[in-house]
Amino acid sequence: MMWLKENSQIKNMKSISISNNLIVDTPYLDLLSKVEFSPIFIMGDHRSGTTLLYKTLVATGCFNFVKAYHIIKYNEILCNHINQTENQSIKELDELFVSQGISDRRIDKVMATPNLAEEYGFILKDVDGKRLWITPENLPLFEQLCRKIQFASDPDKPLLLKNPWDFSQFSYVKSVVPTAKYIFIHRNPIYVINSKLKAARSLFASQNPYTTLVDPWYPQLFKNPLKLFSSRIRNSKYFNLGLRQYIKHSIESTNYFLENIDSLPQKDYVSLRYEDLCEAPEANINRILEFLGLEPRVALEYKKLIQPRPMELLPEVQKNRKQIYQKLQPYFDYHGFDY
Repeated sequence: MMWLKENSQIKNMKSISISNNLIVDTPYLDLLSKVEFSPIFIMGDHRSGTTLLYKTLVATGCFNFVKAYHIIKYNEILCNHINQTENQSIKELDELFVSQGISDRRIDKVMATPNLAEEYGFILKDVDGKRLWITPENLPLFEQLCRKIQFASDPDKPLLLKNPWDFSQFSYVKSVVPTAKYIFIHRNPIYVINSKLKAARSLFASQNPYTTLVDPWYPQLFKNPLKLFSSRIRNSKYFNLGLRQYIKHSIESTNYFLENIDSLPQKDYVSLRYEDLCEAPEANINRILEFLGLEPRVALEYKKLIQPRPMELLPEVQKNRKQIYQKLQPYFDYHGFDY
């Protein structure tokens, strides 16, 4: 079956994985001991607008951030920076993207380049697909990641991060990174669930070359026909298994937010809705920068940066729209979402 065939272009990416297993940064790790960081986390559920907000804030020129390059070449970040080979490495990745026909992430049409702002969870994530969030076990790796980015970037800029998996444990993150600040973004859960289903179906229908480069677990799935088939069935339009799973996750994550948001000092976070960001991007970005005590370094044309696309609801989501609202009504009410 076509689904089970490994794309010949994907095979060519194995050299990237092999080279990334060689930790050429090891001789330079001692340089990180005095690197300080106070990260700013974008916190929101998957498909809630975290990427749009991340890209837009990065475009202001105010922040250091995790790039696709940092994820793909994580073990070479320090070596490339110190030996002034970072630009060459990024150029080689650009050429790889072109040779593989990678122009966007597919799941959301976001343009994919080595400089695309990405999730740090891909670095925390191991090959079995677990531990995508900060844990006591991988906290040293997270701290190393932050120090690497700061060391190889502008030391005068704060570090901006995002990883939707940590949205449902922001209190824990605050306990292990007490200097952190948060930018929460919220989106109508009906459209979050709808977008999750569409993204999952895209990822499992055929192997995505961009995701293959940044996610160590994803290519392993395509080597296991049984797990791949299970993922496709679970997220298909049949049986509503994926829909029920994403509704359950939305209930858990939104309840966590409502139950824990008051535990954060108000001086340490700001919140906005995805819908408001799309409606008035400049006002909302300026509000965030003011909260952080920053001024934009680049004049932006927000109408070009933020062009929301109308989203048509999948039939199964439309059919269960009222049920979703009823199950998440406290969250709808808290943010003033309609259903």
